[in-house]
Amino acid sequence: SLLPNANILLPNDIKPDSHYTMDGGGFSDKVDFVLLTTKQLNDVLSDSVDLVININSFQEMKHEQIDVYFEFIQRVARDSGYFFTVNRIEKIPCDDNPFHIEQTEPPTRFFEYPWNKNNEILINEVSRLHRLVQFHDIGIRLERISKL
Repeated sequence: SLLPNANILLPNDIKPDSHYTMDGGGFSDKVDFVLLTTKQLNDVLSDSVDLVININSFQEMKHEQIDVYFEFIQRVARDSGYFFTVNRIEKIPCDDNPFHIEQTEPPTRFFEYPWNKNNEILINEVSRLHRLVQFHDIGIRLERISKL
């Protein structure tokens, strides 16, 4: 409702083996938002995204998966673009049956994500709002991407 005229590209609208940018390249019209599945990550051209957002999904991943996404974010974000994420401070990745099988994965910790040391940290804190309304602490981070 805030952006009623936004042009949004959904995963099923993306054609296989096409490469997309957010400035009109690859699209017939300008696209404001692109929603992707994990199998479509390679369809996004390098240095083509102004803002990458991740909310409540890194906490569900194993370390190797998080590494893949951080490499993707750094690759597709433009220099001086932004990366915003909100995830639990700590969570043990679980398999299908977490209460009956011992979990062997190490905990996923927000402050141990593979942050790019060249990016400028604008916000990096435990969410005060989330502390008031839920049991688990939530980390919030906003970075300005640097391609140095």
